[in-house]
Amino acid sequence: MPRELQRKLGLFAAIAVVVGDMLGSGIFFTPGELASLATSGRYVYILWALCGVITLFGALTLAELTTIFPEPGASYHIIREGFGPFWGFLKIWIEMLVSGPGSVAGIAIVLGEFTVRLIGGNPLYWGAFSILFFAVINLSGVQWGGRTQILLTLFKILALLALVCGSFIFAKPLHSSAIPENVNFFRFMGLGIAVVLFTYDGWIDVSHVAGEVVRPEKNLPRALGYGVLFITIIYLLVNFAFLRIVPLSAMRAEPRLVATHVSEATFGAAGGNFLNAAILVSIMGALGGLVLTLPRLYYAAAVRYKMNPFFNMLSFVPARTSVPAGSIMYCSLVSILVLFFFQSFSHIVNFFVLPVQTVNILLISAIFRFHKRSNTAYRTPGYPWIPWIYILVLSAFLVSALLYHPIDCLLGILLTATGIPVYLRMRRAEVRNG
Repeated sequence: MPRELQRKLGLFAAIAVVVGDMLGSGIFFTPGELASLATSGRYVYILWALCGVITLFGALTLAELTTIFPEPGASYHIIREGFGPFWGFLKIWIEMLVSGPGSVAGIAIVLGEFTVRLIGGNPLYWGAFSILFFAVINLSGVQWGGRTQILLTLFKILALLALVCGSFIFAKPLHSSAIPENVNFFRFMGLGIAVVLFTYDGWIDVSHVAGEVVRPEKNLPRALGYGVLFITIIYLLVNFAFLRIVPLSAMRAEPRLVATHVSEATFGAAGGNFLNAAILVSIMGALGGLVLTLPRLYYAAAVRYKMNPFFNMLSFVPARTSVPAGSIMYCSLVSILVLFFFQSFSHIVNFFVLPVQTVNILLISAIFRFHKRSNTAYRTPGYPWIPWIYILVLSAFLVSALLYHPIDCLLGILLTATGIPVYLRMRRAEVRNG
């Protein structure tokens, strides 16, 4: 019988998980990527604000669902109870096979590259070391994982605010000639929303630790709402600071160096090192959040399928620490294998955009199954419009993904479909064993 996890994460730790998983390195590079599509700064602000509002709508809905299912790996239980065991297993399959370990490995690669810039070495080795580092911390107890996440989140927020506020004080705004507005606004939204939503991604991860949050009926809704709202404000401020110093025309010329130019204009020659350190801390926070949350999702499936020897191994929880040690070790080891095998996560992302976002839509759609019979203190504000808006916008995003990246999306669907025979085999084994 697997041991139960214990509720030891407070409100600030839960907020740190939301903010830490959302605030990675993407915000330093996404503004430059959008510059190739935008013809006006107001387009940029509209897109970032829209994606923030849509993410908030999803978070407000998920908040009610997690109070109904305040368990480890809550998203798995929500989908399983709402739509059946097959869809719950498919959620786990996507997260365990590539999406979860691939995300950890991809972030670890970027972390390794920035570590090399500061102190040298091999990025793959630094990436592997960072995964093991956070695995050891989380194996020591959920309190240590939560405290580390709070510390890293505070550091990266302070570093980002220092860059933004310093740019207002020390850097002079630059101006350039306006770019002719010959790009269709809806085409810009269709292409840009994928990049921006990816930068906002990570807010669902707090549901994985729902079983370890103190007073989940109050703290989970607050963590999701405050965390997403805070990130939206931060992202808008960063874009304002970037556009104030580096016009769109200059962003188009060097999209990957926008944050570097802002940092150098603010802090001079030392700006580059400051930026690298800020990005490094941001990536560490995102990586630490994933190593903390993903094993809880695996643990939820492991308890359900514990008759299978592999899943039984993942359900191992030591009495001393009360953490899902088996799942933590699996997540870390598979992530390191992915790190050294692919050596780059960028070409994997588009493969799994469609299945992952489809599962997210399914997750939020479950509110229509549970809202009327729910007796929790927290209720989704603006129901049913809030969840419907999220679902419709994400559905339109998936259509645009199919239109602009058809081959990658189809490959993602085919790879996800490999979970079907695995599920059927496990179901037959369950029936035979009674």
